[in-house]
Amino acid sequence: MTPTIDAILADPLAPARGAARAVGYVGFDVPIDLLLAPPIHAVHLPWRAAASFPNAGRWLESGFPDWSRAILEDWTAGRFDFLDKVIFTRGDDAAQRLYYYICELQRRGDIGGPEPLIFDIARIGRETSVGRTVRSVRRLADRIGLSEDDLRAGIARANARRARFAQWEAAREGDGAAYARIARASLYAPVDELLGDGVKPRPAGKGGVLLAGSVPPDETLHEAVEAAGWSVTGEANDLSLMRHGPAVPTDGDPAEAIGRQAQALPLGARSFANRGPIVVEAARRARAGAVILWYVEEDEAQVWQIPAQVEELAAAGIPTLVLTRRKWSGGDDTVARIQDFLKEQSR
Repeated sequence: MTPTIDAILADPLAPARGAARAVGYVGFDVPIDLLLAPPIHAVHLPWRAAASFPNAGRWLESGFPDWSRAILEDWTAGRFDFLDKVIFTRGDDAAQRLYYYICELQRRGDIGGPEPLIFDIARIGRETSVGRTVRSVRRLADRIGLSEDDLRAGIARANARRARFAQWEAAREGDGAAYARIARASLYAPVDELLGDGVKPRPAGKGGVLLAGSVPPDETLHEAVEAAGWSVTGEANDLSLMRHGPAVPTDGDPAEAIGRQAQALPLGARSFANRGPIVVEAARRARAGAVILWYVEEDEAQVWQIPAQVEELAAAGIPTLVLTRRKWSGGDDTVARIQDFLKEQSR
């Protein structure tokens, strides 16, 4: 991978530390158009796999995924103190609960750090939910000091990113781990501007694989697929390069346009989207000969969609490996199960 991506992932907070106005966020459905508004530098709080989280473990119950423990551990250590505010989304159960825990821990004086904010996204497909989400966009923009002109500039930058990511995804073949690193690096720095047209596809080996379900912490699953001679040619999870959806209209009220787009995207555990047809469409777009549905132990909401996905994939004739109750940071038989499955498909 290019040194640029390596450098970003080695120190994800470095670009934000040098910014005049840096804010953090947690959750993948905070609108990218708002996060890319030029007056601010927005950075997702990074996570890391670790054997233990001694401080976070004092406060978070077992139902919290390890990525949230990693974030709280670094929060208590002061790693995020340079940020002005951190936005959490109500569209992700763990992110929402982490917001309330941090608020309470700050109130009690147990921790310091930046001011936590909540983005209240509504997911039911009706106008009242759209209206609620639009009002949330306006309220959040006001809290972080963004004007309508700032939002318009954010939409323009976000649409450019959408176009560039779509271009890369359309040309994608092999080297799935490289694309996963690019997607993760995009949470911290403008990789679309840094790389330009620098993503060079390579053959997918024995075939393409769609990786769907929970967001993995790193490229371990992609590398397991590569080791079996295949390649992840697409993702259907909340960190997919296509997660930002189609272009947002640039005319009219920018907050209205951003809110409508955010409410309609099929992201997050609280989405009411039918993931059966969505995963089949993603598999076809990725030209995948097989699909891996990988869900971590704590991802309780999305697993209810597995039967619909399996049924649709079977009807489409696409072999599928279902892996549930997985450990987020590894340490189970996931890699062996993936390689055995793909070896069977290669016969």
